[in-house]
Amino acid sequence: MSMRVVLAAVLLLALNLAATGDAFAQKTKTKGTPPATQSQQLDPNDPDDLETILDEGDAAYFVDEGQTPDYEYAFEMYSLAAEAGDPYAMNRVGLMYDRGEFVAQDFDKAFDWYLKAAEAGLPAAQSNVGSMYNVGDGVRQSYAEAQRWFRLAADNGYAYAMYALGDMYLAGNGVAKDAEEATAWYQKASDGGDANGHWSLSLRYLYGDGVGKDTQRAAELAYLALTNGLQVALDEFRDIRNADTSPNYRRAIQEMLKRDGFYTGTIDGSFGPATQRAIEAAFGSAL
Repeated sequence: MSMRVVLAAVLLLALNLAATGDAFAQKTKTKGTPPATQSQQLDPNDPDDLETILDEGDAAYFVDEGQTPDYEYAFEMYSLAAEAGDPYAMNRVGLMYDRGEFVAQDFDKAFDWYLKAAEAGLPAAQSNVGSMYNVGDGVRQSYAEAQRWFRLAADNGYAYAMYALGDMYLAGNGVAKDAEEATAWYQKASDGGDANGHWSLSLRYLYGDGVGKDTQRAAELAYLALTNGLQVALDEFRDIRNADTSPNYRRAIQEMLKRDGFYTGTIDGSFGPATQRAIEAAFGSAL
């Protein structure tokens, strides 16, 4: 499994669960257990049948906690709609090849389906094409192409692509390293509701990199990422004692936990067991 997919599994776990949405999907999620296959009875060229097909695919893929997704049925439904040219379904088929869900993991096929959906104008797919180019999965690595597709998705309002552009500027991948430009993109992503944007922007404020240092603002953004289910935020808070963070920052986090009813202890900046339990309870609470 590629590093991009590993990172995506971490970062996009929040996006599968969060209000920002899956970084690979743009459709209301319908939950439930699908009935027996209807692929021979439904015509994807009929608008009403197409909607049913997509709902069936989503119902099989997105299930309630404790239930097992029916990836086989989801792939059948998405493939039926994708072959008929539906961009959302093309992107979903690409995702399943990307992750190896039901089908064998195949980055080449994933890229091909993402590209079809991207060329059809789906911002999520445009961002996915950018991600593939960014690390060279299923296509020759190219920062220039990654940036082009991320910008196209960002211009179409896709907040995750704004975050990805911020990362490119922060690292200097294919562009001149520029913390201020990175911060500007993280701000756009955060304004767009992307949990990764909240977290990355919080770090810029925490350390005064690309923006003036502001521990209170950093704490507010980090807490927003936590409550929106970003796994990296939870992981970092679990290990905060080993991080270079100010007592004011930690106290601000505790104050917000207390404000929202997760914490009843002393505001002392010490992330002991009581604070850690509060953090666990707050994780994903805004979803």
